[in-house]
Amino acid sequence: MRPLLLTLLLLASLPTLSQTDSSQSEGTISGTVLDQYGQPFKGVQVCTYMLSARATPREARGDCPAITDDAGQFRIDHMAMATFGVEAIKPEDGYIAFAGTSVKKRVTLTPNQSSATVVLKLGPKPGMLLPSVKDKSTGKPITSYMYQWQIFDPHQPIEGIRHTYSGGNTISRVDERALVPPEKYLVLTISARGYKKWTYCDPADPSRPALIRLQPSEEMELLVELEPEEPAAH
Repeated sequence: MRPLLLTLLLLASLPTLSQTDSSQSEGTISGTVLDQYGQPFKGVQVCTYMLSARATPREARGDCPAITDDAGQFRIDHMAMATFGVEAIKPEDGYIAFAGTSVKKRVTLTPNQSSATVVLKLGPKPGMLLPSVKDKSTGKPITSYMYQWQIFDPHQPIEGIRHTYSGGNTISRVDERALVPPEKYLVLTISARGYKKWTYCDPADPSRPALIRLQPSEEMELLVELEPEEPAAH
């Protein structure tokens, strides 16, 4: 009877071991999101993406499992033991990655430290460009185009110097706003399939690229005429 009793005791202990292993393999990321004035920011999406080498494509892409409450706080449970990027975004207010206005932190969860707390402070709202893009030959609107911006040092010449950061997005609707980082000196280019690339230039000297600098929430209208590319010679 003793061998049978010992076997039953071992089997009874297995679920407890499994539960312990499971709890140790999951962690928590929590924290607070603040606005540019340091006040709690409600309704902000908090996204995570795995930075570890073992991340699957889906894990590396991540998702946004939490939204901040009235106190600007969030909590994400059931996280793996790994290194994560944690990002706060609020697209309806212009806080998005491609506009350079989101904010990110990096955290690592381990069995010895399975929880992490972060404070994410969003910066000013982006500047907004209002491009009116047309075919230079026909005057017809072009509704699908790409705008790109590059941040430059205003004290250095634009030609021949590397930019410090860049971004952009594709626009495929009329009257769409193009979001750009605020309070930065930018070189702006617009391109579309079948057209030559357009670069913003100083109105006083159209032959030279010029810098754009917008304040938070400032809007700037742009009249853009794209020149069709010449047909390839056969």
